[in-house]
Amino acid sequence: MENALSTTDTISHRLSIVVLTGMVFFGALLLFGMEPLVGRLLTPYFGGAAHVWLTCLMFYQAMLLIGYLYAHLFAKKIGGWHVLLLVIPLMNLPLSIHAQPDAHAPLFNILSSLVLQVALPFIVLSTTAVVAQLWLHRSFAGKYYEPYPLYAASNAGSLIALVGYTFIAEPLVGLRIQSLAWTGTYILYGMLVVASWFLLRPGKEQKTMNPENIVAIAYETITATAYMRWLLLSSLPSAFLLAITNFIALEVGSFPLTWVAPLALYLGSFIVTFRTGGGVPRYVKILWPEILLAAFALYLWGPSHWLAIIGHLTVFFMICLVAHGTLYERRPPAGLLTNFYLIIALGGWIGGAVISLLAPFLFKGLFEYPLLIILLGASFWWCGDKSFALYRPDTSRLAAGSRILIIIIMFSFIGMESWASWQEPIKFRHRNFYGTYRIKDEPSVEGLPGGLRKLLHGRTLHGSQLLDPDLRKTPVSYFYPGGGIAEVYQTTPAPRKIAVLGLGAGAVAAYGQQNDAISYYEIDPDNEKIARQWFTYLDDSKAKISVVVGDGRLSMQKEAHESTDYDIIHMDAFTGDGIPTHLLTREAIKIYLDRLAENGVILFHVSNRYYELRPVIKSTSAGLNLHGAINVPVTSDKLKYYQNATWCVVLARNSERLQPLVNKGWIRLGKDDGLSESAPWTDDYINILAPLIENLRYHLAQMTGS
Repeated sequence: MENALSTTDTISHRLSIVVLTGMVFFGALLLFGMEPLVGRLLTPYFGGAAHVWLTCLMFYQAMLLIGYLYAHLFAKKIGGWHVLLLVIPLMNLPLSIHAQPDAHAPLFNILSSLVLQVALPFIVLSTTAVVAQLWLHRSFAGKYYEPYPLYAASNAGSLIALVGYTFIAEPLVGLRIQSLAWTGTYILYGMLVVASWFLLRPGKEQKTMNPENIVAIAYETITATAYMRWLLLSSLPSAFLLAITNFIALEVGSFPLTWVAPLALYLGSFIVTFRTGGGVPRYVKILWPEILLAAFALYLWGPSHWLAIIGHLTVFFMICLVAHGTLYERRPPAGLLTNFYLIIALGGWIGGAVISLLAPFLFKGLFEYPLLIILLGASFWWCGDKSFALYRPDTSRLAAGSRILIIIIMFSFIGMESWASWQEPIKFRHRNFYGTYRIKDEPSVEGLPGGLRKLLHGRTLHGSQLLDPDLRKTPVSYFYPGGGIAEVYQTTPAPRKIAVLGLGAGAVAAYGQQNDAISYYEIDPDNEKIARQWFTYLDDSKAKISVVVGDGRLSMQKEAHESTDYDIIHMDAFTGDGIPTHLLTREAIKIYLDRLAENGVILFHVSNRYYELRPVIKSTSAGLNLHGAINVPVTSDKLKYYQNATWCVVLARNSERLQPLVNKGWIRLGKDDGLSESAPWTDDYINILAPLIENLRYHLAQMTGS
């Protein structure tokens, strides 16, 4: 009978663990899936300004901290009454955002929308992992199972949400269906929470616990040193996550994998280290100094090669294994786990805030990367077992020599290449929330005096100008005479009213004629100062120039009541690697049409390293009964060194308006345009992976000659 009862208890405990793990997994799945979903819902109202995303990020981390604070202060006291909290967020479901569109995205408006329509479900979900571990610890099953591995299950849910949303949910369904699916999953999550409570009944089992154990837990204390170590081991990896993401994205491009991959590795490190019997893997614990040195060497080398990018991600993952594994090894007794997770949440918030809010003001470049490596090294030495030594009595001479040899090889490997990159002549550096700007002068070639000045945003060219005073009014780069952009301006009779979304160096102003009016819509408030200080296009132009700061789509929407009808609306915000997708939806094109003259054209400049956007524009405009044409770019071998191949799409209300372009060799959109099929984009549905895959397919075809 005793054995039968023991078997029954074992089955009951295992069932409890399975249900509890499901509760934690789905709670994290919902929490992490909520973040990109809400970000997409906000975009039509506040645009794609950098501070919108930073505000969301800080809001999420603050709500996570509040959820952990609630778990620390109240979860032990209210017990099963916590289940009632699940009902409160239902008033905000299905998830939606209702706000007044504003191109300047005031901070108060963003926060008020988030607090009123998002905060409740986010806070409730953020309590899941800690409350579940607390319930397990205070239950009878907690005598046989450690609660901390549930944190690995939580991060597994976060990882699935990250990958699933990016590669499955967003490409397949729109926001309305996503919101409904999220709501249905929340109901399932609520059922698992209720089931977990009744299976574990922590309040009831607490009465059966040995009073001596309860007293021991009550009087256990945590030293200030332990708190400081937890804070360092949580804040520094969080900061390094953003630092390495910025480092790769701003230098290589911000296509999805550049931010998904680091975050996936960050979450994966928790899964590896917080499992039962987890901690820092043995060889990683021994070699952490070499790992940090490799990170520093890769920083000097830069992410200019795919091999370097893989190296950055590899050392980042191993650094996270050391930090999070040490956290696990220094975890407190389960009775004090709420203290532990509260500090981890605080550390994550501090790390994110420092890199997102302070670093752009403190550093002109991405210099927080090497600084964090130094801080991580000091923290690992202080928090670890002092395992690093080139030579000591218990270390063989061969092992000590190997460590020295590894260091020499790493720094020799980057050698002259890294030194050459650091000697690159830079006239000006600037950094803000939108990234890093550099002004670079190149010497004269092809017999042209004076040379060429370039404006680089990360690794993306955002404009250039010939420095010879006699040639500086000649537009270059994508805007060169004879290119696709030039042909649109040449076929539009003066006087013209022109709107340009995206300022860059201001090269479009070179096409301005007497009595023309050019209105630039620029989201970055610092860009105009850079364009006027380092380039002369704006000052040299014969046209009347004005610059409107704010999200281009929302600024034009706000001005829809004005009488200005543009002859050309020039969309020039797509050469960078972070595509403002909300400028390409059907609703966005309708806004442009409201500001377009009857015989005007919408010009999309879509030259891009990673995205093939022409099929998207074709399919999206088809439902609006618009006519379109695409240019045939000149091959690179026929261009001068200061000219770039230009890819354009032009839309018009009537087909006759496009005939002058067709006469110049443009191809009308239709069955024979050579473009692949694409689903139209709306504010509800955007598939950013489709143009990414299409661009990859195009380049593979070019390489194979097919």
